[in-house]
Amino acid sequence: MPNSIFANARASALEHTLLGAERLSRMTESASAEDAMKILQETGFGDGQSVPASEAELLIGAEEKKLAAFIRENSPDKKLTRFLLAEHDFRNAEAVMRAKHLRLAPSSMTGTEGAYPVALLEEKIFADDYGAFGAPMRRALMAADELFVGGGATGRKISVLFSRAKFEELALLAGRDKLLCAILSVRADAANIGICLRARDALAAREMAVAGGTLGEDALRILSEESADAIRERMKFSPRRALIEAALEDFSAGRPLVALECAADSAALTILKKEKYSDGGYLPFVRYCCYKAAELCNVQIVLTCLANGADRADIRARLRETYEGQNGYHR
Repeated sequence: MPNSIFANARASALEHTLLGAERLSRMTESASAEDAMKILQETGFGDGQSVPASEAELLIGAEEKKLAAFIRENSPDKKLTRFLLAEHDFRNAEAVMRAKHLRLAPSSMTGTEGAYPVALLEEKIFADDYGAFGAPMRRALMAADELFVGGGATGRKISVLFSRAKFEELALLAGRDKLLCAILSVRADAANIGICLRARDALAAREMAVAGGTLGEDALRILSEESADAIRERMKFSPRRALIEAALEDFSAGRPLVALECAADSAALTILKKEKYSDGGYLPFVRYCCYKAAELCNVQIVLTCLANGADRADIRARLRETYEGQNGYHR
């Protein structure tokens, strides 16, 4: 396995290939999704393939797979690999579990491969053999089996099982690593804020809440049951006030929690912003991986919104943080 010096060097060398704030801004201001695609192809995104905007998903998917492969091949630590790829692993495990019980082809439901090969997930899950996986995933798989066999499986229940297991595993993988714990805690708190505001019931929210965050039971109860004004007043000194305010803006207007989702997706970059001049440990490697993940999300947002005639201000509001060389971050 590569060491941190090698991994950091490889990641730093790839930073210049990122889309960057200036090009992303030009894409956002494009007259159409097709015009935005032309700008994207100038960068070599998707190996420079020329495809219509309607097929942009193919390029984004290809870039996502390249990023996952880069992480698997260059990560200096097995736990870090699993931490960075947990989203793919748990999404695929859930998809294979659903395919098993719904008698569907797993290949029609799985996505980008994470730390676990999709073929391994299919083999083991279809054989009810979960010993190869971490404890949180094992428990989620066994619990999902019980729900399906017992007739109690619903889409929400299965999704909650795997979401909670994912955050439990992320917490175990982060251990005492200061950077990973900081990234995880913001993501977990954002997830729990969304859970509470959508549930509007403290008991239901507690059953769905994920591990790894800093918000305690009292905070979750306030977020679950009190009015937006009361939440603002009672949580005004919370370290997560910015996340809460972002969520309440949409919640009060009866809109989907887009601002919270944006903040949650930008969480890693928000933490990394404070460390942008540090080259310690494996930070440059994590930094590049997070920049690239945000780039993929931003490309998806811009092209989808342009194709649907969204207002440019609305598009900009949805964008995640990005990075522009030594000048730092940009929104």
